[in-house]
Amino acid sequence: MKFLDIFTKLSILVILIVGVNKLINIEKHEAKFYEYNNMKVNLAQVKVVRARVDYIITYKEDNNIDIFRKYSTSLNAQELENIKGFLELAKKSEFYNVEIETYMLFDKQKIALYHSPHFLKHATTYSVNENLLSQLSAYGLDGFQYKNLTKIKDVVYDDVNKFFDDVISYAKLKKSNWSQENIPRLGLGSNANKFMRNVNMQVAQKSMSDEDIKAIIKEMQESYEVYAGIK
Repeated sequence: MKFLDIFTKLSILVILIVGVNKLINIEKHEAKFYEYNNMKVNLAQVKVVRARVDYIITYKEDNNIDIFRKYSTSLNAQELENIKGFLELAKKSEFYNVEIETYMLFDKQKIALYHSPHFLKHATTYSVNENLLSQLSAYGLDGFQYKNLTKIKDVVYDDVNKFFDDVISYAKLKKSNWSQENIPRLGLGSNANKFMRNVNMQVAQKSMSDEDIKAIIKEMQESYEVYAGIK
């Protein structure tokens, strides 16, 4: 009987200990929530938390293949420095498009942290370039016309109408639907031409300043700090 009493008491004690531990764990699990914009994530049920940044930073000096390319990578201190450098180059460029978004992934669940303003500057300068000369030669430009047109090869135009009229005049071309459509486009150059073909003309232009760059970097740093506080 004594043995049974001891066994019963030990069993009850074990059950009590296990129960208390379960309650403690439940309380811990219930306390581990991440809340943002009325969304709640139970961190105890998440295996992997990642901070990410998606961005399009396109400017004149990009390789043609990278015009309007979207990048998606981990958000970390090194990437912050990389993006800061890209932004500073873009601001000095003749044309650019800048959009940046930071977010966290809780396994596959995405929670957005920051979305930058859309900074956009159109390409607006024209010149007689190799691509234009090549295309016009294929169109039927003879040697005399070609040589005459090269006289204005180093001239940069801000006025598209003046540029078009000079190309027509120097190359001794007739105005046509083809020339009116293609000469200004080709005069932009390969990168700018591809850039403008991808621009949504319904979106208003918005210049980017040094203060804008500082604000973007600050928001991105704060996004990373949010992630660092819960990882």
